[in-house]
Amino acid sequence: MTLGYHSLGHGPEKIIFLHGWLSDHLVYEPLFPLLDQDRYTAVFADYRGYGQSNHLDGDYSIAEIARDVIELAKHLKWSHCHIAGHSMGGMVLQKIACLTPNLVASGIAITPVPASGLPLTAQLTSFFKSAIEDDGALTELYDVLTGKRYSGSFLTYMTGRTRRVTTRAALLGYMNAWTGTDISAEVAAIESKILVIAGRFDGAVGPDVMEQTYLKQLHNVELVTIEGAGHYPAQETPVELFTAIEQHLKANAFS
Repeated sequence: MTLGYHSLGHGPEKIIFLHGWLSDHLVYEPLFPLLDQDRYTAVFADYRGYGQSNHLDGDYSIAEIARDVIELAKHLKWSHCHIAGHSMGGMVLQKIACLTPNLVASGIAITPVPASGLPLTAQLTSFFKSAIEDDGALTELYDVLTGKRYSGSFLTYMTGRTRRVTTRAALLGYMNAWTGTDISAEVAAIESKILVIAGRFDGAVGPDVMEQTYLKQLHNVELVTIEGAGHYPAQETPVELFTAIEQHLKANAFS
């Protein structure tokens, strides 16, 4: 079994992009035109229950995603690559680096869930679960995550895309994963350089959360904050996000 994915480019620097909880690989679509296809080969993966892997079920755990991505790298015949993970994908990136340190040339954690997870209060758990079923609650969640700044049409667009590319079972399973998993005791062993990208207006995991988690849990880490972004910089500030990613990739090139 191999995860579905979209591939761009044919360059020597290889990178796997991992999405977050509410989106499939197309969350990165605004970055596609910016990618130097002579320099990079980029693979945008879909987890079980999302996008091109919509037909695949599983236990919907962080460890399962990590194993699936490692198998995807083997399928691609990649023994060394960069890995970028958005939101929940940032936790997955760290799990992959713990399981197969030689695979991860460097990591890019974009508005990421920390290795210690993101436990929710009973009230927030109820709200997040309601967003799995109710469009109004999901639209409200997107509004909070992006700093309550955007047009209702943007929030409706994001809501509609979630409904088109995910299954309810996957949303519930992965919600339990990123809220209930704690791998913080493992990640201090990660040697790969990790770039953490925060959004100033992120309503869940902003710069303060990054400073209290990633910057304390990892030893080879750098934090960059995008001033105009919330939780979805690929949608909100794609040029700024890609510039930060590319600067990191050039500084940590392996080819």
